[in-house]
Amino acid sequence: MTDDVIYDRGYRRYDGPRLGVSGARRAVIRDGIRRVLGLRRKARRKILPWSLLAIAAASAVVFVGLHFASSQIGIEDTSLLPRYGELFDFFSWVGILFIALAAPTLLIPDRTQGVLAVYFSRPLTVGAYLQGKLAAFLGVTSLIYLLPQLALHIGLAFLSDDGFLPYLGSNLDVLWKVPLVTAGYLALHGSLATAVSAVVGRTGVASAIFLGILTAGGSIASRIGLLDVPFARWVTLLALDQHPRIVRDRVFDITTADYPAVQAGFGMWTSVAVIAVVAVVGTWWVYRRYRKLA
Repeated sequence: MTDDVIYDRGYRRYDGPRLGVSGARRAVIRDGIRRVLGLRRKARRKILPWSLLAIAAASAVVFVGLHFASSQIGIEDTSLLPRYGELFDFFSWVGILFIALAAPTLLIPDRTQGVLAVYFSRPLTVGAYLQGKLAAFLGVTSLIYLLPQLALHIGLAFLSDDGFLPYLGSNLDVLWKVPLVTAGYLALHGSLATAVSAVVGRTGVASAIFLGILTAGGSIASRIGLLDVPFARWVTLLALDQHPRIVRDRVFDITTADYPAVQAGFGMWTSVAVIAVVAVVGTWWVYRRYRKLA
C-alpha cells in the first residue's frame, strides 16, 4: 500500500476580461456555427452541410443560365422564365434537409454529452444559452435561402437589357420579399425541428421524425382534407409544409401548386397565423424543456 501524494502544480487566478453573459452567449454562437458547418471537426462532418450549400448555390446558377440561354435564342417574354419565387420552390427541400441537420446538431449533443450543467453555471442562463443557439441556427440556415437569391439577383441584373443598376433600382421589392419569405420558411421549419430536437436524444432520429412530420404527416392531412366530412377542411391546415409556400406564392404573385388549404378555402393570412402559432408553441416548448434540465 502506497501513501497518497499531493502534487502542488501551482494556481494562477484568471486575470483576463470578465465578459459576462454576453461573452458566454457569443461563445455559444461561435461554437454552434462551427458545429453545424463541421469547422474544426473531422472531414466527414463537413461533407453534408457544405454539399447542401453548394447545391443551393448551384440552383441559382441554373436559373441564371436559363435566362442567359433564353436571351441567346431570342426569347423576348422573360415573364415565363423562373425567377425568385420559383427559385424558392426549386431548392426548398435542400433548405429543409439543411434544417433537419442543423437543429439536432445544435441541441442534442449538449444534452447527451452531459455538458448542460457546465453551460448553465455562472454566468450563462437558460435564456442566454437558447438565444445563442437560435442566433447560430438563423445565421447559418438563412444562408441557404438568401445566398442563392442574391446570386440570382446579381445574375439577372448583369443579363438585363436595361443595365445592371437600372435593374437593381426597378426591382427593389426583392429586398423585402425574399427576407420575408425566408422568415416564413425558417419560422415554421426551424420551430418544428428544434421542438423535436429538444426531446429526442439522437440526431439521426430527430432528423427523421422532423422530415416524417413534413412529408408523411402532410400527405395524410392532405388526403383527409379531401374527404367529405365536416372537420376535413380544418385538417388541411396540418399539412404544415404548405404554409410557407402559400405565403411565398402570394408575395411573389405566382402559383406553384394547388395546396390543400387553398382548396379548402383558406388564404394567405391563415397560413401566416399557422406559422406564427407553430413558432410560438415551438419556442415555448423548447424553453420549458431546457428550464427543467437546468
